[in-house]
Amino acid sequence: MHIVNICICTYMREQMLSDCLQSLVAVHVPDEVTVTVSVIDNDVSGSSEGCVSRAAEALPFTVRYMQEAKRGIPCARNRAIEESIQHGADFIVFIDDDEIVTADWLVNLYNYSVQKGGRAVVHGKVSQRLPDNLPPSIQGLYKGGKRFSGEALSACATDNVLIPIHLVTELELRFDESNPLAGGTDTIFFTQATSKGVEIFQCNEALVYETIPKQRATLKWLAKRKYRAGITDAWRKSQRGRSKTSIVMSASFHVVASALKMLLMALLMRGLARNQSFLKMCRYAGVFMGVFGARVDSYRHIN
Repeated sequence: MHIVNICICTYMREQMLSDCLQSLVAVHVPDEVTVTVSVIDNDVSGSSEGCVSRAAEALPFTVRYMQEAKRGIPCARNRAIEESIQHGADFIVFIDDDEIVTADWLVNLYNYSVQKGGRAVVHGKVSQRLPDNLPPSIQGLYKGGKRFSGEALSACATDNVLIPIHLVTELELRFDESNPLAGGTDTIFFTQATSKGVEIFQCNEALVYETIPKQRATLKWLAKRKYRAGITDAWRKSQRGRSKTSIVMSASFHVVASALKMLLMALLMRGLARNQSFLKMCRYAGVFMGVFGARVDSYRHIN
């Protein structure tokens, strides 16, 4: 019998968290698996406690609520790790508080891990639910590159992922808390895991839906996200042995090329292609600035 601890880190988003927890009511449980749920509230006022208590009445699992006083998502994730170890979990599953799981999600995630020997990280698929009436030039930005089931990944996010406990016990991996309000710490965590020989596989059958609020479905918000991702990319390139000069030259080329393409697409009135080029330019601007130590406190404000 294996124990799977589903961990949800949250901060002042009670309605989204409530919807997320409600979706777990109908989730199918794999054979010979005991499921527990840990909600880590990063709000010291405990704003989500009531929401979790109400949800726990309907859930067929043990639900644990805890507060993490240290502000920042890597701190909350590390608290989830410690709770999972303390309660004897064999696998940690992270989902976001703005996600809705499908009925077969956990069965597919877990069974794929078993097929891979139980020691690989398995990342599921995240499909966005967008606000109504988005213009095509914004809506199309969410139709990014497709990963296929079985694809080996060099890193992933904690938005829908199963982690075997050996990553955090034998390998002693933790999320970096040095810049707790910055983004990209999950990418860094899994990059470190693969550097230690851990395999990461994609499993599209393990599906969750992410709710995108209106304030995030904007070019401005996506540009900030791409810039932050570029900063993380600079770190990853450096870790792989690329020199600063090489990274800067490559990033500079892509910034200029993307800017020129953006202007051309604007002249041709191709809104989606213009926006795609703009976001690519923002990402490589992040790579460029990341070489020089730039950082973005993505989680200082919640939206």
